Amino acid sequence: SSGINAEYGGHPIHAVPYSKFKPDSWEFTDGARIEAAFRKYFQRAHYSQKEESHEIIVCHANVIRYLICRASQNPPEGWLRMSLANGSITEIGIDPNGKVFISGIGDKGHMPADMVTFT
Repeated sequence: SSGINAEYGGHPIHAVPYSKFKPDSWEFTDGARIEAAFRKYFQRAHYSQKEESHEIIVCHANVIRYLICRASQNPPEGWLRMSLANGSITEIGIDPNGKVFISGIGDKGHMPADMVTFT
């Protein structure tokens, strides 16, 4: 066939982290805490729960990016492909049946453009 992948040799780039990924020191020290937070806050509601519940988590953008990857069942290292503004809002939902949906990532529309920063 003469599709673009055949013509140019396949996918345009290797997946992050590819095989040469080496975790930074923070991943050994803080990674367990971040994973513990994911397991604590990202779960189905108990079958007896009748009302919606909401959790507000205020944290560093790296943590949010990690949580996005884990919630969407992507490799956690995928956070390297995202950039979030300081003070942005991300919304992740979990239906009672366990279906995860992300309705917003890094929304910064509540801030004046001259106040939006990235670090």
